[in-house]
Amino acid sequence: MRNNKPHIPKLPQAFFKWYCKPDRYEELHGDLEEFFYDRVETSGLAKARWYYLYNVIRCCQPYAWKTSPRRNLLFTMVRNYYKTSLRSMKRNPLSTFINLFGLSVALGVNLVIFAYFRFDAQIDQHHQYKDEVFLTTFYGNREGTTEQYGFTPAPLGTLLREDVAGISEGARVKDVPGVVKQEELVFQENLRFVDPSFLDLLTFPLQWGDPAALEDPSQLILSAAMAERYFGVGQNPVGKEILIKTGPDRSQRFTVGGVAEPFPRAHAISFQILIPFENLIWADPSFHKDEWQTTVNATLVRLAQPSQQHSVVASFAPYQEWHNTAQPDKPIQGFGLVSIADLHNQSGDIIGDISFDITDSTAFALPILGIFILILACFNYINIAIVSASRRLKEIGVRKVIGAHRGKVVFQFLAENMLVTGLAALLGLGLALSVFLPWFVPISGQPLALSILDGYMWLFLVGAVLGTGIVSGLYPSLYISRFSVIKIFKGTVRFGRKNTLTKVFLSIQLIVACMLITGAVMFTQNSYYQANRDWGYNHAETLYTPLPDSLGYFRMEEVLASSAHTVSLAGASEHLGSNHITATVLLPHGEYEAHHLRVSPGYLETMDLELIQGRSFREDFATDEHAVIVNELFLKSMEVALGDAFDMAGERYTVVGVVEDFHSYNFYRRLAPTLFTVAAPAEYRYLALRTREGSQTAAKAALQQAWSSFYPEDPFQGGYQSGLYAGFYAELENMKLFPRTIAMVAVLLACLGLYGLVSLNVRGRV
Repeated sequence: MRNNKPHIPKLPQAFFKWYCKPDRYEELHGDLEEFFYDRVETSGLAKARWYYLYNVIRCCQPYAWKTSPRRNLLFTMVRNYYKTSLRSMKRNPLSTFINLFGLSVALGVNLVIFAYFRFDAQIDQHHQYKDEVFLTTFYGNREGTTEQYGFTPAPLGTLLREDVAGISEGARVKDVPGVVKQEELVFQENLRFVDPSFLDLLTFPLQWGDPAALEDPSQLILSAAMAERYFGVGQNPVGKEILIKTGPDRSQRFTVGGVAEPFPRAHAISFQILIPFENLIWADPSFHKDEWQTTVNATLVRLAQPSQQHSVVASFAPYQEWHNTAQPDKPIQGFGLVSIADLHNQSGDIIGDISFDITDSTAFALPILGIFILILACFNYINIAIVSASRRLKEIGVRKVIGAHRGKVVFQFLAENMLVTGLAALLGLGLALSVFLPWFVPISGQPLALSILDGYMWLFLVGAVLGTGIVSGLYPSLYISRFSVIKIFKGTVRFGRKNTLTKVFLSIQLIVACMLITGAVMFTQNSYYQANRDWGYNHAETLYTPLPDSLGYFRMEEVLASSAHTVSLAGASEHLGSNHITATVLLPHGEYEAHHLRVSPGYLETMDLELIQGRSFREDFATDEHAVIVNELFLKSMEVALGDAFDMAGERYTVVGVVEDFHSYNFYRRLAPTLFTVAAPAEYRYLALRTREGSQTAAKAALQQAWSSFYPEDPFQGGYQSGLYAGFYAELENMKLFPRTIAMVAVLLACLGLYGLVSLNVRGRV
């Protein structure tokens, strides 16, 4: 009768026998065999065989797998370690909380710092030819110091493309401010005039349109943000018209030929509006492409062989001679090339380039802060880990009695520490994403982000976990594992007494915390000092506005001079806090550069600059056309005195007055030698207005109303003089917040460390 029974499928049975543990084979296969015969009776042989195969596959799980005795023992041991660790964490919730809190905060802070430098490393790396495209620079000696400059003479770009064999492509870049109008929308924008090859050198893919649009002088290309601003979200504006205006009589309609895709998050080089370079003829009449005195913001070149960079630069020598012949008062010492891949990192050493960089102080301070916070957290863990382990001496003694040598005990504690550090890393990642990063982004001013899909982030996190786990867990594991079994069971082990190293750890903690607190106090005090420093003139009661032409000044003067809110007003070609030109002063003992502002008589009084020697400009003095008023630093640095004369721009000028030193820009920039000359009325491009105390709001409204009546189609760009420094004051507020927060974290971690030491001493006395 048994001989008539159907046979179990041989191949599935052989597969089951291959992977199943021998000691469980009879039990498990007996169940499979029983199910097989039941299926034969209820469903037939064919279905029974399929169900048998299905059950064999279902049973292929870890509980049934064959394992080597050694591997099985190791797995069991590690699993036991982690079970013990979880049990210990549950029994000591306060110690667990302190450890997890300290390590998670430290790792979260370091993740944010990683995000900062990760962002920095990615800047402008999306350009396809980043290693082949270079920014042309030149070196100039000014006042005995050699500086590198990112802007270049206008003729250079064309000459390099045509004459230098190693250069395959090139593009010039010139920025001009202008007004953009599309129906009722009017905004002041930065217009970037470029050669058509600009989009061949740099990678800015278009979501609509054709890059060849730049070959048509009547077309332009918008950034995604500009397209959204003027035409709406998701709208394709290709083919639509837009009005560009760069002056009272300088306007032209363009057709939108393309819209760029949104720029990558990490970018330094960008644009708002790209316009074909040849339109500079009407947009900026002062621009002469063939004159060496005229400059462009950037000259980009692509090298056929980037490795031959130095030999290519050597071939620029004739252009140095041409430039110095055309501008003998501003000679250059040579040219250089900086690749787009490296430009961001070198931007801090280049004056006037089209990129930006992280300041050296930021690059130095952030890693130091991260390391200090991590040190505090690690030392906390060390002290508290020893306290927690002191409650497990009998467990350690039993392990040693049954054969565990010191190395296994050390391994056990390190494994447990890795579990704690791993959990802290996950919590730290959550803190970084939800708390630290949103708080730090406004302070840094960069669009920082952490992506869980970023392999480098996980590599950093795993490295931080391993490093932190070993550093913080090695000493406690070595310290605990050294006790002998006899002392453990006799109860003669004592903690906290004569433990010099633990006290050293706490001392270092307190020193680091004190350093961070002291630094926070210094930063905060400096921020308060900077916020309350005297600028050297009255910016609180002063308004200003740029003007499209000199006629606008006289129109607005006529309206505003009689206002009850006006104390005085003045015109200027350059305005304090907005801009200046650089003048070369020729003295018997050398050449010097100074900031130069051309202003109307009465400008110094309107800005409330304090005259300490000599006199101010006067309209009834015909000789004031060749008079200058200088600041104190000008006198000291150039060794001149009131009444002295010097040459500047081919004219002879005499010092008639000296004003107290003042800050044209923020306090991070050093004071510069500055001089004022009288501007011709046709040169007025700014209006400065001094208001009566408490009348700033009403005066600004009157200024805006006057502007709207004379320039109804142009956006009002003026405002409070103090508004020019709004970014500086916002940065000061961030500078107060950041060190104080770091100091609070340091104090909290130091207090937790003190708790650990006290617990250790108390444990030693019990």
